[in-house]
Parts: sequence; structure tokens; C-alpha cells
Amino acid sequence: MTEAATKWEARRAETTRRLERCALGLTRDKGFDGWTMDDLAAAADVSRRTVFNYFDSKADVVLGPEHEIPETTVEVFVAGGPTGRLFDDLVHIAVEALEEKGADLELVHLRRDVMRKDARVLAIAHERFETITDQARDMILEREGEDYDAYRARLLVQLLITIVDSVLDRSDADLARPLPELVDAAVSDARAVLNS
Repeated sequence: MTEAATKWEARRAETTRRLERCALGLTRDKGFDGWTMDDLAAAADVSRRTVFNYFDSKADVVLGPEHEIPETTVEVFVAGGPTGRLFDDLVHIAVEALEEKGADLELVHLRRDVMRKDARVLAIAHERFETITDQARDMILEREGEDYDAYRARLLVQLLITIVDSVLDRSDADLARPLPELVDAAVSDARAVLNS
């Protein structure tokens, strides 16, 4: 990557974070429905066009763009990888998603706080979780075959989402601790609880 491209990427990342933080601040102060994209542009000191060049909707700027699992990751998972153990492979996908979204844990925690306090944001997040749950369930069923119970597949995904929530609780106490280490600790605790 050239020096100019590196600077452009850094500028883009900084603008993205500024827009996200401003949107979360507006939501915290005025509620999700209490501000417009024009308000966001003014708060972030950018043009309205810039806002829409970065984000398609208010939901995307407040919660972050919806996560899409890379095709290669899906293919590896459906083929039985990367470890050959179903739950561990789901955890692997979750760690990839967390590392992608969790580069700025302070932003993740701010999102979480806003989500807890604003019913509209919570409803949008819930819709996203349902979509993710359905996609992951379908991946499990494709991998394990038609005889695998759909309720069991959904339960596995729900357990994983609960573990991710625990990871965020743990990271709140120690923002410097690496995400994979936090995930390992939460998974280990979940296994201990389920085996007790």
C-alpha cells in the first residue's frame, strides 16, 4: 500500500469513528428518533454527502454496519472446519467478527450503553441478532445435515451470543486485555457452568 493510500485509509477510519461517536452522542442525548442525518453532519463537522458516503442509514451509524460473514469463512465452517468441533468453530467465527468490530472497545461499550437505554436502538439490535441467529443456525444445519435438530442449532447460537455479551462485560473491566483471551475465559466459564 502506498503512503497516500495509507493516509487516506487512516483519514477514512478517523472520520468513521467521529461519525459513530457523534451519532451515539446524539442518540444518548436526544434518542434515536430525536436527530437527523443533517444533525449528525453538523455535529461531526462534515457534509451530509460525507455522512451518506460512509453510512447507509442511522441504524448503521449507531450500531455499525451489519456484519457479513465472509464467504470463505462460511465455506470452511460448512465443510467442518477450522477445528472440526462445532462449537469451537462457531467461537472462531465470533472471534473474527469481534476483532473486526471490536478494534475500538470504548466505542463498542458506548454502543452497548446506548442500546440499553434506547428502546428503538434495542429493537433494531434485536432484529439484527435474530438475523444473525437464523444465518448461523442455517450454517449449522448445512454442516451437520438434516438430522441435526434446528432447536439445538438455535440454542448453540444463543449460547454463543450470551458468551459474547460476557466477553463485553469482561472487556469493560480491562480494555487492554486481548479479545481472544477474553473469549477463551468466557467459553471456559460457560463450559464449567454447563458441566456443573
